[in-house]
Parts: sequence; C-alpha cells; structure tokens
Amino acid sequence: MKSPVELRHDHLRQLYFSERAKREGIRGSIATPLAAIAFVVFSLGTLATEFDAARWREPASLAIIALGLGSVLALFAAAYHAVMVEWLFVYHEPPGLDDLLAAEDRIRAENPEATETQLTELLTAGYAIAYRQYLCGNVVSARARTWSLRYVLLSLLLLALSFALLPLHLAG
Repeated sequence: MKSPVELRHDHLRQLYFSERAKREGIRGSIATPLAAIAFVVFSLGTLATEFDAARWREPASLAIIALGLGSVLALFAAAYHAVMVEWLFVYHEPPGLDDLLAAEDRIRAENPEATETQLTELLTAGYAIAYRQYLCGNVVSARARTWSLRYVLLSLLLLALSFALLPLHLAG
C-alpha cells in the first residue's frame, strides 16, 4: 500500500500530465481558426476584384463596403486571439529544472540525511506548481481560441452578406 506522500505525488503527476495533454490539444485545435482566416483572406481578395469602386455611392455598394470592413475587423480580432493562444502558453510555463535542482540542493544542505519522502515532496510541489500554471494557461488559451473561432465565423458571415449583395451592386 502506498503512503499518503506517494499517493499525493502520483495524483499531482497525473493531473499535470492531463493538463499538459489538454495544452497540446488546444495548441493543435488552433489550426481550424487559422485555416478559416486564410480562407477569409482569399475570399476578401475575390470580393475586392469583383467590386466596382466607381459605384461606391450606391446603397448596395455602401453596404458591401461596410460589411467588408466589418469582416476585416473581425478577421483582425480573430488573428489577435489566435496569436494570444500561443502567447499565453509561453507565459504559463512550469518551474524550470534548475529551480527544482536548486531546491533539492537547499534541502540536502539543510539536512544532509534528507529522506526520500522529503525529496518526493519536492517533486510533488513541482508537479503542483506546473499543474496550476498549465491549468491557468489552458483556461485562458482555450477562451482565446474560442473567441478566435467566433470572430472568424462573424467575419465569414459578414463576407457572405457582402457576396449576397454583389449582384445588386453589379446590376445597379
């Protein structure tokens, strides 16, 4: 039977690896908004080539311009949130190995007969800190990824409305 120290260590290690797996899942799932951003950029180029700038004063043209600008703004917001997903991962890192080794050296210096339990508690504390860092980072990064996707969808909706008005613009 495992001691309470070992049980706590195993539990926190499992929590840490679980959050680490979530982190990689979030990092991998940002590809969807990024692919959609590329599609929107291509579609905006198509809209721009079809748009007749000489008719900019007509109501359909003004609506296309407004919807297109809204789409571009939503696209920039989506790109910002996509960048924030990775940015937040950079600033939610677990403690470095050097910090853990320095803490182990302090324990051994203070108590030359440091027990295995004390060293296990040190590693457990490292897992606890890393778990909390990953948990905080994952929550914020998942939220940023979700907002990125929402802004991409808004951009696509505005772009679709722009394309729907294009026949009125060209006929007018």
